[in-house]
Amino acid sequence: MNLTFRVIISLVFISCNDASEEGAIPSDYIECDYINEKVINYDLFEDYFSLTLNYGYTPDFARDSIMNDYYFLKFKNDELNGIYVIIDANTRFKTNKVIPLDEVSKSEYPFSVNLLNEGACIFLDQIKTENCECI
Repeated sequence: MNLTFRVIISLVFISCNDASEEGAIPSDYIECDYINEKVINYDLFEDYFSLTLNYGYTPDFARDSIMNDYYFLKFKNDELNGIYVIIDANTRFKTNKVIPLDEVSKSEYPFSVNLLNEGACIFLDQIKTENCECI
């Protein structure tokens, strides 16, 4: 009886380990979901630029998470590799107030390329923005 009990417990333990590894998500896995956008218009100002998209992405300060209060932006342009943050938006006119976030984006601004009708990716958090490509 004791041997049978040990065999059953061993089988249960082995099957539980196999089942948990099948559905396990690797620690380096990041789901790169973003919103595809198109730049309709833009104006450059001194410290920020106003970007007209299909929607105004107003920051959500009502949530508890610091990382997800703002929307982050990357352009679908090989010459622009920086990350930008939308700090304010007017949803009625679909304008977004955008500032450079990292050193790469600060060196790209003001832009030397025309952004009209260029694609853009809107990310919901900074980690995904840093680790995902905008394609």
